Amino acid sequence: MRYLVTARSFCDRIRLDASRVLARGEAMIFEGPWPWVSPVVARLDDADIAAVRASGIAGYLVDALGEPGAGEGFVVAAHRMRNLVAFQPYAEQVGAVVQRFGGRFLARSGKAEMLGGDFVSDRAVIIEFPGAADAVAFYVSDVYAPLMTIRHATSNPRFLVMARSGQLPAEARAAAESYLRAHPASAH
Repeated sequence: MRYLVTARSFCDRIRLDASRVLARGEAMIFEGPWPWVSPVVARLDDADIAAVRASGIAGYLVDALGEPGAGEGFVVAAHRMRNLVAFQPYAEQVGAVVQRFGGRFLARSGKAEMLGGDFVSDRAVIIEFPGAADAVAFYVSDVYAPLMTIRHATSNPRFLVMARSGQLPAEARAAAESYLRAHPASAH
């Protein structure tokens, strides 16, 4: 199983079965640029993957670590790596911080398969949280801040928080907007 990250318009064009779509709710970009305003995350099996590859849509595939649960908030991150050796402390420590906020990795790979378009990523992550507010709390936390410093120093990061469906909850939106007012979205 793999996860597809693409734009809603591409997902609609390939007529992916709705049961395969994991998240297509509102997204808020914390680090960019992101090529897609309305991202979609979908779970694919081998037959789906062949059809997606043949479609020529822009997006990327990443190997799954696990099946999705009932989480309502997601982090989608994709980075161009500049220094893998200096990145290792981040990779070793971030899992415990994610768990502290109720998150779990659905995908975490040093290799994403680019499908089409200009978007390129060396490392891709999808993290499921109980809610979008938990995903935002993770990102803005004091405990994550030192790790974010490592990630920014060693990569060209892209990072967004999205809802499974619909709008981001007011609590998550307010926390994200407050943080972004104080720390404008990076454009590495």
